[in-house]
Amino acid sequence: MDIVITEWALDSYLDLLHGNVFARDEYKNDLRPAVLKLRDYPKDPVFQNSKFWSPAVLMGAVISCGFKMKWHQVGNGKVQLRLPVAIVGGTAFLCCAYVKENAAKETKALIRFEQHVELIKKSKHTERGRL
Repeated sequence: MDIVITEWALDSYLDLLHGNVFARDEYKNDLRPAVLKLRDYPKDPVFQNSKFWSPAVLMGAVISCGFKMKWHQVGNGKVQLRLPVAIVGGTAFLCCAYVKENAAKETKALIRFEQHVELIKKSKHTERGRL
């Protein structure tokens, strides 16, 4: 499967990196290799692990075409990192990554993700690269 880096994903990556949420080494050794597993979606067994991969659910409803990659104990602050992924037309679109801090922030991030999925479906997103 192709993996598209959206402008939202790139901007959030830079914000998280410059905010010292994770180090470049952690990105290179842990986060990026996990994201690259999307090339083998859904065949890779990691997509059966609900602690790493799950449908994106907003207020009890599954977001159409929406999923979340999840990492625990990331960075020196040992935070929970989330990367929303829209799978549309056989392509994985990386969206705005965030730190899960509380239910309110999670809801806000998923509302934004739902909007991003709709923009992706209408081809109204900016592509910044492919993996």
